[in-house]
Formats: sequence, structure tokens, C-alpha cells
Amino acid sequence: MPTYHVEYTHLGDKQQITLEVNGDTLDSEQKFRDALARRLAERILPHAELTFRHEDNRTLEQKLDKAYDLHLNKIDRE
Repeated sequence: MPTYHVEYTHLGDKQQITLEVNGDTLDSEQKFRDALARRLAERILPHAELTFRHEDNRTLEQKLDKAYDLHLNKIDRE
């Protein structure tokens, strides 16, 4: 599974993490970013499952931004 180096901001604090996401099988950039956002949230926000299940028209990345002030800044494939 491909590995990605992700820089993100959570509550104004810049951080870095390495995540494994099978982005090669996803058919759009937004699905790839949402897969990375989900993996990141699983690692740093164990209670974020409630946000994943909330049904509305926002992307997962937008939901995490609103609920947890979590932003993906930079994504590099390793």
C-alpha cells in the first residue's frame, strides 16, 4: 500500500504524519483526499467516527474542518 507524508494543521498547530492509503484505486482526487482525511482522523481523533457517519452533502475533509479544525495542508507520496 502506498505511503504518504501528510502535513496538517489541527487547532492551529502544524503537524506531520506518515499514512498508508491505497489511493491508486480511488477514481477522483476528492475520494483520495477523503481517504487520507479518514485515515488521519482515525490516528489522531479516535472519537471522529461520529463525524464520518453524519449524513450531509459535505466531503469528509470539510466535515473534519468544521468539527475539529483539522486541515490537510500538503500531501507527498513517499
